[in-house]
Amino acid sequence: MRIAVIDSGINAGLFDLNEYVIHSTGFYINSQGYIAESNMLPVRNLHGTAVAMIIRHICSDVEFISVNVLDENLSTDGRVLAYALSQVFDYRPDIIHMSLGTLKRRYIFPLKKIIKEAKKLNVLLVAAAENSGKTSYPAYLNGVIGVKSGFFENYKQYSYKKGFFLAPDGTKGIAHIQEVPVMKNSRGTSMSAAYISGHLAEILKKYKNFSANDATRILINTLKQKE
Repeated sequence: MRIAVIDSGINAGLFDLNEYVIHSTGFYINSQGYIAESNMLPVRNLHGTAVAMIIRHICSDVEFISVNVLDENLSTDGRVLAYALSQVFDYRPDIIHMSLGTLKRRYIFPLKKIIKEAKKLNVLLVAAAENSGKTSYPAYLNGVIGVKSGFFENYKQYSYKKGFFLAPDGTKGIAHIQEVPVMKNSRGTSMSAAYISGHLAEILKKYKNFSANDATRILINTLKQKE
C-alpha cells in the first residue's frame, strides 16, 4: 500500500524507515513569494516520522511518499498545503494522510477540489481533526475520513461516532518510538489519525479491488461485529 504522508517529512535515517520511504519531497514559500518544491528540505520536527512509524506498525506492507510541508513548529502556509495535495496524486497513492489541518474557511474551496480528484482516482483522504474540538479542514469536509482522539486499552482499538473515527492519542505499544523521547511523548489527534490510516491500509491490502468507500465501510462494519 502506498501512503503519501503530508506532514513535517519522514526521517528515513531512523531505524528501518529507509526501507519504507520510496520518495521524499517538500514544498515551501521561496524568497520571491512563490511555492517551490525541493527534495532537500530538512526534517525539522519528528512529528511526521512518528506518524509514519504508527502507520507502519499497523500495516507493515506499506510504501511512504514523504511530503514535507511543516516547519519546526508544525506550521505551514495554507497555500502550500493545498498545492502539495494537488501534486501528490502524481505518485499514485492509495491513501493521502494528513495529521494536520486549518481553521481558515478560505481554504475550503481548494480542498474540495482535492477531494473531488481523490474520489475520481479512488484515493482515500485521512485527516486529523483539531485537538481543541473546533471545526477544522479538511477533516470536517465530506469525502474525507476525519479522525478524533479517544481513550483505548491498546493501539489496535478504535471506534466510530458521529461521522468521525476515534483512535488512541498516544504512541504506547508502537515499536521503537519509545526509544526517542520527543516521539514517545507525541499525543493528540495527529497520532490518532495515523492509526486509522494503518487500519485502512490493512483493509485495502486484503481487498485489493475495493474502492475507498468500501474500505471505510468495512472498517465501520468490523466495529459492529465486535460489539
